[in-house]
Amino acid sequence: MWEDIAWTLGPLAVLVGMIVMAYRIEPHWIAKDASRFITVAQEIDIDGRAVSRRHEVRVAFVPEGGLLVSRRALMRTTSKLWRVHAKSPDPPRGRAVYLLSQQPYDPMGYLLALRVPATSKVVGQLDALLPTPA
Repeated sequence: MWEDIAWTLGPLAVLVGMIVMAYRIEPHWIAKDASRFITVAQEIDIDGRAVSRRHEVRVAFVPEGGLLVSRRALMRTTSKLWRVHAKSPDPPRGRAVYLLSQQPYDPMGYLLALRVPATSKVVGQLDALLPTPA
């Protein structure tokens, strides 16, 4: 009897563990020329509260100094132009978090929190796009 319970709960525990591990993995890829990358982003409101869950996004650097962020949702892809607004002073360990504002700027619109690994090659490029303090 105990053996039957163990054979039932064992695979179930492994399955739950695999689901948890899959959720924690954040995708990150960079093109060879570092002009495009894939990472995770989350929409937040102007008060800093999360509006949506984290989504995988494709980001391309635009020559004018912006970022073209594309997100796939079922059958369609939505793309918007964003600018780097700020960098988080205390991001999660091993991550760099950038706050993006939509172009043209909408004071009542959402902001986008872009998460990249702190050791990524795009961190330098994103830092270069930060506005200079006045």
